[in-house]
Amino acid sequence: MSLTLVLLALWALAFLTFNTVIALRVWRLTHLPRWRRAMPAILLCAAVAASLSRATGTSIVAETFAFPLNAATALVGILEIRRHRARAHGIAQGESA
Repeated sequence: MSLTLVLLALWALAFLTFNTVIALRVWRLTHLPRWRRAMPAILLCAAVAASLSRATGTSIVAETFAFPLNAATALVGILEIRRHRARAHGIAQGESA
């Protein structure tokens, strides 16, 4: 196995770990509605399912949907966490929520 494939596999594993941590952190934000708390986890599950579709021989699905769904997971999760931090910071400053 070449070094490039090993590095690519490590990068993919790190990105999956990052997305999982983000999805779990958003899941723990109890003030959000359920659908907004679940959105990163749902996107992550769809991305994993698309990636696993390679095993069935339908690599077109994985090539088309896996990376955009992973990117959407990270984007939605980070935006929710930032929104939560801004809200918490505003409340701490004494502003109205």
